[in-house]
Amino acid sequence: MRPFQSTMAVGVLLAGMGACGTAMAQNASRIEARLQAAVSKLQDACGADIKQYCSTVTPGEGRLLLCIEAHEDKISSKCDYALFDASRKLERALDRVEMAADACWADIEKTCANVPPGGGNILQCLASNKATVSKRCQAVVSKIQASK
Repeated sequence: MRPFQSTMAVGVLLAGMGACGTAMAQNASRIEARLQAAVSKLQDACGADIKQYCSTVTPGEGRLLLCIEAHEDKISSKCDYALFDASRKLERALDRVEMAADACWADIEKTCANVPPGGGNILQCLASNKATVSKRCQAVVSKIQASK
């Protein structure tokens, strides 16, 4: 089974995301650029399929997702691969978030409780306070930073 729910959700999510907080402007700009590149890649790969099968669908509230799912057996291999690739990248990112939350939750509550979430702010807080967080959290933060 192809991961259409996740991948189209990625597209919808990416298309609707804006800039992150000003405190992390440089990081937010980098994230925004990566999100925009992902949106462009999906639009380029799936634009013809959306036009062909979903042209009468009003975008928003998951309607395009449902339309693509309804036509998943007809979409082009180019679109199918782009959706698969976006899904894999989203899954890896979510795995890193889960890994960090599991290893660092107590440190996040203790050290970064007042840091606004999003834009890598929590990771930046943990990295800035690496000397005071648990060894397990230090290892996860280092691993995440190395994977960027």
